[in-house]
Amino acid sequence: MTDDELQKAIDFLMTRFDEVNRFFIAKIAAQIKKIGELSPSSINRLVIMAEMNSDVSEINRKLMDATQLGARDVMKIYQTALNDTYTDQRFARALTLSPMSQDAKGRLSQYTQAVSRQTMASMLNISNTTAVSDSYRKAVDKAVLSVSSGLADYQSATRQTVRDLGYNGMQVQYESGYHRRLDTAVRQNIIDGSNQIAQHGSDIMGETLGFDAYEITAHLRSAPDHEPVQGLVFKKDQFERMQSGLDFTDVDGRHFNGFRRPIGEWNCMHMAMSFSTQHSIRRYTDKQLSQWAIANKQGCDIDGKHYTLYQASQLMRQIETEVRRQKDAANAARAADDDVLRRQCQEKINALGAKYLQVTNSSGLTPQKQRMQVEGFRAVKINS
Repeated sequence: MTDDELQKAIDFLMTRFDEVNRFFIAKIAAQIKKIGELSPSSINRLVIMAEMNSDVSEINRKLMDATQLGARDVMKIYQTALNDTYTDQRFARALTLSPMSQDAKGRLSQYTQAVSRQTMASMLNISNTTAVSDSYRKAVDKAVLSVSSGLADYQSATRQTVRDLGYNGMQVQYESGYHRRLDTAVRQNIIDGSNQIAQHGSDIMGETLGFDAYEITAHLRSAPDHEPVQGLVFKKDQFERMQSGLDFTDVDGRHFNGFRRPIGEWNCMHMAMSFSTQHSIRRYTDKQLSQWAIANKQGCDIDGKHYTLYQASQLMRQIETEVRRQKDAANAARAADDDVLRRQCQEKINALGAKYLQVTNSSGLTPQKQRMQVEGFRAVKINS
């Protein structure tokens, strides 16, 4: 399964959580609008809280349903990751000489099931720790206070609340007090589990077959610290030096300075796959890796600043995320009937869209407009 295929599978799974997030935003924004239509004397906090509790229960039910359905899809993704291990070309020749034992296959299957259970438990924990009621209550309290205070411009008083509601979406609250968007937390959990299976599966295969080295995976537009070593092969002792930040050497005698960020950690998308210097064949040639590095470095210029293709792709991801958040905020504004905020969001969306087009045109990278889509969003015209 390629990175693109993995991302598409996760995108499909995430549509359920996106639906819950939109429902969450719409419910609270509608309640803020409803409170704004009341007079100070007609506010009945008990009625408002009863409606809030009903909404929170419905949101939590939808979130739990999405989590349970998502767990099935996670298992499919992880099973694919396991199957990829068996068909990895690094093992092909060695497996013809020494087929995998049933014991080793059992260990791989058990590990996959363990990671699946761990991820499912994490997802259930996420659904239990998502700050639905807390976010709802804070928004309602601000709205009630604004009306009770007799503020003439209720929408201006609650505009930031509505903006934050859409922009931040449903939040997972950790014991440390740290908050993270629900979609980001779920997506990272799934990716981490898939990588664990691929990495550990390769380790078990290599251990069983007596492999003596690791090949670093490779991809286009690599980060600069790991680009020099991607696609290359390192004996196990030299790989350990690499992971410890010490200088190291590959199997062809090329020397490298140590780097701080270990392979496979700190948001690194590379993995160290088991490799036999006797039986395995490298997946990427030096020529291909060199071509990737040259193209990456050549990059492009945007607003007078030079970007590698890696940096340009990172900028694209940042813009895509920001557009989705602004569209969520615009949806919240529409539900709250705040046309001023909706236009403000649209202005930012238009500016981000222009910047995105500039980046893709300058870099030659393929636009990923589907990553900026938010269901239910309706654009509004902005007077120039």
